Amino acid sequence: MDLPLLSGLFLWFALTMYVMLDGFDLGVGALLLAQGDQRVRDRMVDAIAPTWDGNETWLIMAALTLLAGFPRAYGILIPAFSIPVLLMLLSLGLRGVSFEFRHNSTTARRRWDAVFAGGSLVAGLAQGLVIGGLIQGVDTDLDSFGGSPLDTFSPFCLLAGLTVVAGYATLGVGWLRLKGDDATRAFARRHQRWLPLAFLGLAIVAGAIAATTQPNLAAAWHARRIALSLCLLAFAGCALGVAWFARRDDGDAGRGFGLSLAMMFSAVAALGLSFFPNVVPFRLTLWQAASPPSTQEFLLVGALVVTPVILAYTAYAYRVFRGRTPAAGWY
Repeated sequence: MDLPLLSGLFLWFALTMYVMLDGFDLGVGALLLAQGDQRVRDRMVDAIAPTWDGNETWLIMAALTLLAGFPRAYGILIPAFSIPVLLMLLSLGLRGVSFEFRHNSTTARRRWDAVFAGGSLVAGLAQGLVIGGLIQGVDTDLDSFGGSPLDTFSPFCLLAGLTVVAGYATLGVGWLRLKGDDATRAFARRHQRWLPLAFLGLAIVAGAIAATTQPNLAAAWHARRIALSLCLLAFAGCALGVAWFARRDDGDAGRGFGLSLAMMFSAVAALGLSFFPNVVPFRLTLWQAASPPSTQEFLLVGALVVTPVILAYTAYAYRVFRGRTPAAGWY
């Protein structure tokens, strides 16, 4: 049994679940910056209130898998992306603090909304910086990072950050249109007409730049051109579908959100195919970075036990809080 491959697939699965689930609430948070009406902002936050914190469980699962399953890669990637990772963790912490303070504040709610929105925006940008840094390549010196932590602040990485934020905002408007009241759905519908197209355009530009500046990535795309072409077609088709459903009545909100999820999934799948079989792209494969078999077995047994519990809890939470958000909020 190929234990490093199984661990790598679980790492990809955990990251995919995080992006799909936490992506829409980060998108909703960032969209607070575009809404001036306090009542509508309250309804936007209410739409993600029951589930937003649980979604981050998948990020912890991914980090633990990287640490336990691929310690050599962990020792390279954490120093390489220390600044974006630190910014992301601080931003996610600020989101948690601001969420509680805004809920219990009557005089400073607008200020806490700004903190929540800023934390969501910076967290998305930081994750995009990491993706951009992985694409442009990590400078390694044997088993250590050989570059500068500032390497992730290149123009390409900043473009990748904007692309991730646009993707999260696309998920966010889909969720708001699915869960919000009339004013919230109207706000989401306006932005749903252009955000998926912006996400598509930014992704195409970023992909074209990556293909011309990273020869290893271009070679990977050539080797898997059929699978990646299917991902690209799905990505573009879903983007056009989301924008088209935004012009229809709210009975199609579920289809629009489903296409947003499919759009994001195709992007994550394309990235996974582009990097495979590397865990440090173009530097270190899954097998070169893997921990001893006994550690891999312990990791996979733990994942086999814990993952169904998290999936069951997630499914139960979304089932309990299904339907439109109540006018007075879930609490």
